[in-house]
Amino acid sequence: MDQPLYRSFVSVRGDGRAVGAGVLVSDDLVLTCAHVVNSALGRDRYEQALPGPGRTVRVRLPHVAPDRELTAQVEPALWSPPRAPGGSGPVPPGALLYLGDLAVLRLPGPAPAGAEPAPFLPHAYGNEVVALWASGHPLPTVRAVPRVSAPPWVALDVVGGTEVKEGFSGGPLWDRERQAVVGIVVADLQAAPGARPAGRPPAAATLYAISVPAIEAELTELPPPVVPTARRGVQQLLAVLETVLTTPDLVRRCEELLASRLGRPSRGLGADLDRLVGLAVGVRRGVPELLQAVREVAPDGSGPQWERLRKVARTVSPGECLTHGQRRGLTGLLAQCVRTDPRALLDTVLPHAIELPAVPGLADALDVLEGYEAPGDQLVPPLLQGVVRIGVEESETGPDLAEDLAAWAQRAAARLGVDVAAVRQYTADVRGYRFERARAAAAEHRSAVRGHHEQRPGAWAGIGSAAVTMTPRPNGTAPARNGTRLSRVPRVQVELLPAATGRHYTYQVWAWSGGDAPHVLVLAQDTEVTSEQVVDDIHRVLVNEIREDPEPALVEFFLPAAWLGLPVDRWESFDSDEDGPFELGFTRRVVIRTARRSRESYAGWKRRTAALDGARSLVLDHGSTDRKVARARLEMQPEVGTVIVCCEPRHHGTLLRQCVQAGVHTVLWHREEHGENVAAGLLELVEGGHHTQLPETVRLERAKAVAEAASTHHRGRQLSLMYDAPDHRPPQLAPDAWVLTQP
Repeated sequence: MDQPLYRSFVSVRGDGRAVGAGVLVSDDLVLTCAHVVNSALGRDRYEQALPGPGRTVRVRLPHVAPDRELTAQVEPALWSPPRAPGGSGPVPPGALLYLGDLAVLRLPGPAPAGAEPAPFLPHAYGNEVVALWASGHPLPTVRAVPRVSAPPWVALDVVGGTEVKEGFSGGPLWDRERQAVVGIVVADLQAAPGARPAGRPPAAATLYAISVPAIEAELTELPPPVVPTARRGVQQLLAVLETVLTTPDLVRRCEELLASRLGRPSRGLGADLDRLVGLAVGVRRGVPELLQAVREVAPDGSGPQWERLRKVARTVSPGECLTHGQRRGLTGLLAQCVRTDPRALLDTVLPHAIELPAVPGLADALDVLEGYEAPGDQLVPPLLQGVVRIGVEESETGPDLAEDLAAWAQRAAARLGVDVAAVRQYTADVRGYRFERARAAAAEHRSAVRGHHEQRPGAWAGIGSAAVTMTPRPNGTAPARNGTRLSRVPRVQVELLPAATGRHYTYQVWAWSGGDAPHVLVLAQDTEVTSEQVVDDIHRVLVNEIREDPEPALVEFFLPAAWLGLPVDRWESFDSDEDGPFELGFTRRVVIRTARRSRESYAGWKRRTAALDGARSLVLDHGSTDRKVARARLEMQPEVGTVIVCCEPRHHGTLLRQCVQAGVHTVLWHREEHGENVAAGLLELVEGGHHTQLPETVRLERAKAVAEAASTHHRGRQLSLMYDAPDHRPPQLAPDAWVLTQP
């Protein structure tokens, strides 16, 4: 277990001590961070100048030759120092996210006996990874889980192991399940001491890494790294190649060509098919390089033979179809693109994918698309669809870049066996669609302007007794309240983890003041406390961290599915301030959200998202308390966006979980009362308005119940709202530049 990690781990030293780490990527090359090299040479951490030819760095391989110290020099073509985001200048003081920070060291000869280059793979969200400290000793090991992308890095939640500190930088991030390096550690983030109340424990650190696609995009001349040994399809690949490379001379020529492109030695006359396939499957993008080499040495290979070879190649290497040259050319073009949002691109090209990873940039997005085959009814694979869409969007800034992307797509199509005419037709369709959409948007804008001037007094629509106003809006835009979109409303977000009894809790709290304000992790409470302490901490965050002018903040509780019925909207603290008790439910909007969704419920969530603006309401009453009946009613009406739960309280938990499983965004229920009159009253609250107004409507109903002290049966007193619509998600221990893997 983990032996490939230990055989490739490198300790980078300076002034007689370990200052960082690295990883062996070939017999004599070590990949690390540029700031680690700078530290080893006694230079400023962010120094950009290439170290002179006489400067050497001392390294050790602690698990192979612990007593032997080697000297290495920076490879000039593979030096990428830290630089400011969006440019080539120096890193601003205190900046957390920046570009570059990669370096490759060349050893004076092959690494000591027993050392082996590490296998590399793109990271997989959810897989636990480990990082070793600079010394390579196994005790100070950090365990983490990749959760979010914070461009240009990947952020990981630290879940165990030692304290994150100086010295992990440059080291390999190791995926234990797949036994491969998935990135290079570059930085860590601790919650600022002033960002948490005195006496509170510090929040767990966030670890940052540079992903494998980002490394390849930054260091285009880096030799292809080793990958774990392929298991599926290798024998099929050998069998097909025997029918294409029919003579020893063709095999030898193909092996020599492939070895030269992969930077590996050739066996010359000793080459055979086993050696040829071994070369291809042993390194990243080796199989696409093999196909290109076969095409060049055996140009007559075509028809069913060639199609079978391509199909088997996808089995052996399912996530790769581009050669290193094709990928480098595309990466160079993508670096100039400024208009295309990576996540939006994935959602457009793969609208039915159950779960898509967060991507820091376009290069990572196209790596994802590269792993998908074209559906049966489509002629253009997702990779080429993505390139075409990027080109069409970038054409608005000028023709040159768009024409280069179009030329790349057509050349790649010919090599991938895709009809070039289909690519051209797809390009024309995308351009036509964008033109029609722009024209429709302009028409809607003109109509909205006319409607604004023609609006008559009294034309406002009310929601129940709350009388929340709605402004006229064009289709596809978020409704507003008092001119403020809900997504702009400041908020405090609490991920709550109840203990087994449900009476004590651990939690994490984020604060966001809206607009361009940073999204800050304020505290992480890992000692179980009462609900009063939770509210007290939320009140402190509201006072110290949130700007609430002009809108009161939204408080969102993220709960596991089993605890959705927890009455967090009724919690209060008796000692929050000198003005007396502080109750969340009527002073702030309070909603409940799901902490995570299954793949199945996420698919339903996406379907209902598309229909939100025209969604209808559904009542689940005492006749729907059977789980099968509730699920059937929800499945029969996929357009339903809001559900009213109105049955005996003992069934609430079951129906809430059924709603989550069916992908429902919004559920309104009364915790104690039920019956036809109650259901009618709850429907009155939700019908006639937009779903984004519900949090404020419910808050006002709770406030009325408190204000009318003489009435013990006001519906707002026990009113609860699960509101998990696509509005705003908290980052998981990440800074303000974040994108979650799920909505």
